[in-house]
Amino acid sequence: MGAFEPKIIGFCCNWCSYAGADLAGVSRFQYPTNLRVVRVMCSGRVDPSFIFSSFLAGFDGVMVLGCHLGDCHYLTGNYHAQKKMQMVETLLGLAGVDRKRFILDWVSAAEGERFARIVTEFANKIKEVGPLAKDESFILSLKAARITTQGEKVRWLVGNELNLLEKGNVFREKISPSEFSILIDTLLQDEYKKNEIGLLLEKNPYSVREIADLVQLSPQQVSSYLVDLEDLGMISLHSLAGKTPKYIRARR
Repeated sequence: MGAFEPKIIGFCCNWCSYAGADLAGVSRFQYPTNLRVVRVMCSGRVDPSFIFSSFLAGFDGVMVLGCHLGDCHYLTGNYHAQKKMQMVETLLGLAGVDRKRFILDWVSAAEGERFARIVTEFANKIKEVGPLAKDESFILSLKAARITTQGEKVRWLVGNELNLLEKGNVFREKISPSEFSILIDTLLQDEYKKNEIGLLLEKNPYSVREIADLVQLSPQQVSSYLVDLEDLGMISLHSLAGKTPKYIRARR
């Protein structure tokens, strides 16, 4: 068997990092051929769900490359990208994905050599980490993370972070960075676990105790999440095993 050659996808901003990739080619700077480039108009337009969709599609590593902070063609696009990718890193940890498999960095249109160096270093790092696991439980974790990024609560909170920190809410009450960090981390964990449980119940019915063992939570925590999922119409009672209820994903 030959040496492992990772599959890497890179989302590159049209105005800077993509132009930097062009310059690297024109200047004949050498870098690995493992990278598949997707051009986007701004790094801020890279949806967090794209990262998890890329892993689910079989890529071993994901890169997001944008303009240097302060040099965005759209003024604040890369700042929004930075906030979104912080959420991605949190969800990578929850899903059990090695955070070395993802990178957010900045490359200007004049930095062809820097582009080549970043890609080379990242490809070498992924080679050390090895191929991405593709077992059923890991795929379920990735799907739960992707669904979490698409949730209305999560999108609203991440999208309004800068406003909440700098301008405050409708009552002009500002929130500190540390308070926001606690708020978003708590929300991400709750939404991720609910989505993980919802996906788990798609194929087979499980009791509270069985779910707790599978998702590594206490029965009390699972019961709380099940109440929320039932209120949302996402799960329903499937059957009773003696006196023990089993739940399943609701069919719509």
